[in-house]
Amino acid sequence: MATTNDDWEWPFSMADLTAGLRRNLKDTSVKVTQVRPKTIPFRWPAIGRVRGIEVSYTSRTKPGACQLVIKEPRGTTRTGLAGAGRRELGVYQSLASHLPLSTPKLIAASSVGDWLILEAIKSVRDPSQWNAEDYRKAIEALTHLHDRFWGLGADLSVFRWLSRPLEADFEVHVTVAAKAIERIVNQAHPEPLASMPERMHVLATLTMQADRIIAPLLHQPSTLLHGDYWPGNIAIQQDGSQVVYDWQLTGVGPGVIDLLVFINKSAWLFDTLPLSQQEIITCYREGMAATNGVRWNEDEWNLLWDHALMWRFLQEWVDLLAASPDPLLETRAEQLDQVWLNPVANAVSRRLMTE
Repeated sequence: MATTNDDWEWPFSMADLTAGLRRNLKDTSVKVTQVRPKTIPFRWPAIGRVRGIEVSYTSRTKPGACQLVIKEPRGTTRTGLAGAGRRELGVYQSLASHLPLSTPKLIAASSVGDWLILEAIKSVRDPSQWNAEDYRKAIEALTHLHDRFWGLGADLSVFRWLSRPLEADFEVHVTVAAKAIERIVNQAHPEPLASMPERMHVLATLTMQADRIIAPLLHQPSTLLHGDYWPGNIAIQQDGSQVVYDWQLTGVGPGVIDLLVFINKSAWLFDTLPLSQQEIITCYREGMAATNGVRWNEDEWNLLWDHALMWRFLQEWVDLLAASPDPLLETRAEQLDQVWLNPVANAVSRRLMTE
């Protein structure tokens, strides 16, 4: 039965979908007959609304069906920054053909990224069940991505929709973090932070010395960052190959930030990883040395890691923690300490308390 206008619940029109399918299937006779909701397996939290659909169609040769994903980003990741949908749309329209890794096909999208229709990629393995080889392949792909755009920060400036957290967007992130700390102090919430002066001192130090935090990172060559690179945004195909999606946080900066996100987000959401943090870091460093010859000595790398850790916590987690209910933080207290709070406090002590 064909889908009618009376039960149409999607942000795009039938004409948008039809035109996109005709373009991707290279068949101008394609006619959509039905659009049905479809459950998305292995779904992880995303920016905005994500839904699956199954589209049936006819053509002059034969009928067919395809699985698609509808993404509706909500606003921006930060007030004052480019919309998340605009960034992802920009990647698929302008950069996908230059990427050294696979991405889903873009079927159709609004001109400003309010909605995107993408090819649905079926993964054969839940991200929580990845094995060591899956992790190694993902890090190898990350080194190839960073190598492809290594030192091309100035060239990437033509894509104004890319985020630049350490440069153009820096003040936005610091302001958000400072306001979050103010809320924590005024509301005495969340209690696990507000009731511990040493932790509040760490948060205040991060915002007051944000310029020092980013200084070593700014001295690194810039590359293209995925921004949210971790197993939950990577699908494993039947042949073992990987497809990377969710480019809503893509930006420009030092590659160490992508690696830190990969490790810390995986450690935060999964109980145990098949590779240790040090093994993942070694894979990345050896991969970068093999692809473009870049090498860091231990002191250089440890400095970069500490500053990337402090910056990422300041950029994302201060605001997130300020909005988190006490019961949630209490439930995840041990993990929060191990993944973020203790490592950040140690980094602050090593790098910002030396004077």
